[in-house]
Amino acid sequence: MRGVSWHEHPACPSYDALRLIQLRHLGFDGATHAGELIVQATLAEEVLAIFERIYAAGFPIHSARRIDHFRGSDPESMAANNSSAFNFRLIDGTQQLSQHALGRAIDINPVQNPWVRSERIDPEAGSAYLDRRQLRPGMIVRPGPVIAAFEAAGWRWGGDIPNAPDYHHFSKA
Repeated sequence: MRGVSWHEHPACPSYDALRLIQLRHLGFDGATHAGELIVQATLAEEVLAIFERIYAAGFPIHSARRIDHFRGSDPESMAANNSSAFNFRLIDGTQQLSQHALGRAIDINPVQNPWVRSERIDPEAGSAYLDRRQLRPGMIVRPGPVIAAFEAAGWRWGGDIPNAPDYHHFSKA
C-alpha cells in the first residue's frame, strides 16, 4: 500500500486507522469468491455485515480487489469492473479529498453502475448501462438489496447525486 494507495501525508489515515477486510461475494459466474477491501477501522464490522447481506441476497459482484492491484489507479480499477474502497486520492476533477481517501467509501461494479457527469461516463463501458430501467445482473437500483443494505447502516448512495449520479458509490460521511 505504501506509496500506492497509502501516502506519507498529514491527511492520510494511519495504518492503525484502517482495516483489511476479507469478504465473500457471489461472482457473475454464480460461484462464491473471496474479496478484499481496506476500510476505516471503525467501519470494518459494519462493512462486513453489509457485504454479508448483499451476498445473502444473491447480488453478484464482479471482483473486490484492493486498489493496489491497479497501481492505485481508480480509472484502471473501474475499467476492470473492480469493487474497491480505500485509496488516498482526490475527487476526480477537484482539489477535495475523496471519502475513499479516509476509508469511508466503497464502489461496487463500476461498469454496471457508472458515474455519469454531463458529457462523461466513467468507466466508458458503463455507457451500456445508462438505462437504469433495463435491469441486468450487477446493477444497483432503488429499490434493491445493495441500497437497502448500505442505507440500513447509515450510508449514502451516489446514485442520488443530482446531475452527476455515481451509481457505484456508497459513502458514510
